[in-house]
Amino acid sequence: MTRERLRDVPAPPEGDGPALSLGIAVCERGGYPPFAEAAFIRRLVAAGPKHGLRVFAFAPWTLDEEQGTVFAWSSRGAEWRRETLPAPSLVYDRAWPGDARERRLYREGLRQLLRSRPKVRLMNGRLPGKLDVYRSLRQESRLAGLLPPTKPYEGTIALRDWLAEHHGAAFLKPSHGSKGRRVIAVARHAEEPEMLRIQGRNAANVPFHLARIPEEEAFSRIDKAIGSRAYLMQPMLDLRGTSGEPFDIRALMQRNGSGRWAVAGIAARCGRAHSVTANLHGGGKARRAKDYLTVLFGREQADRLHEELIEASGDVIDCLESKYGRFSELGLDFGIERSGRLWFLEANTKPGRASMACAGESAAADAVDRPLAYARYILLRPPGRVFHEFDPM
Repeated sequence: MTRERLRDVPAPPEGDGPALSLGIAVCERGGYPPFAEAAFIRRLVAAGPKHGLRVFAFAPWTLDEEQGTVFAWSSRGAEWRRETLPAPSLVYDRAWPGDARERRLYREGLRQLLRSRPKVRLMNGRLPGKLDVYRSLRQESRLAGLLPPTKPYEGTIALRDWLAEHHGAAFLKPSHGSKGRRVIAVARHAEEPEMLRIQGRNAANVPFHLARIPEEEAFSRIDKAIGSRAYLMQPMLDLRGTSGEPFDIRALMQRNGSGRWAVAGIAARCGRAHSVTANLHGGGKARRAKDYLTVLFGREQADRLHEELIEASGDVIDCLESKYGRFSELGLDFGIERSGRLWFLEANTKPGRASMACAGESAAADAVDRPLAYARYILLRPPGRVFHEFDPM
């Protein structure tokens, strides 16, 4: 970071600029600018005034409790500048802690901000781990058929039993993981069932592949890699395209300026051949969902699957909000087997925007504008307003 590109400026005088503020919570680190998703955040900052909002990025741990201010980042053209601004009225969580220290610093900072500034609110809700979400969704009869069999990993004996029950294969993923990190796929060799094949991604999202390992050694390696983390076991679903690439479908769902849910975009995320994940962070690419599904299933079935995805997304959101409160946006991931069977895989409260680029500039612009429009909707809602069942959803 150079001093020519970074300027410390005082906070604007009272009454200068929009009265409503949206703070984008980030984790500051080295580099310029010192946080992730700079391009997306720049677009949010630039579009803020159109919605009557002052938008800035900030690390929650920079709060000065006595003054009620934070060190904020705003952009003007290609430059970023750091300012001292009043703590925001609403917080949009886009932080991506890089390690345990950053996670602790971020959580403590956010907790302190919410505790010391009672009027500050989080824009999006929070979800528990994947296993708790699965159990909640499983209770809904209309969703039970969308969920793949799932159990918690409870050691090597449980994994051995799972392999026996699910054709000698299992997909293991952390209950609190994201971006495809630390996933493990394990399968027995067809001709040598005492040997296992292990694939996956490590904590740095680097792929690994162990082609032929004795069973006991494989179980030991897997158990050591999992450690004390909460993990799920699921079957190895047949989620591969015509060239053998893994793929899933991401539906980005957002509330608009009227508080209603809208489909921001639906994209197919296609991983590299021989990989076990389709995440873009792992080297995957995004394609328009309808185009990709048409190649796999033909136009008529692709249209039907597209409608099923939209309907299933609404059902999942209804269930999650009934259990965990109101959300402003959700990234919902689905799998579709070559047979056409639709599966719901997981929900993300901090969905990325990269996969929406394939939907065109209009969809990408909407994905920026809707959070801002909904932020304004929240901030202008009368204090103490009660949500009723007939309120717009």
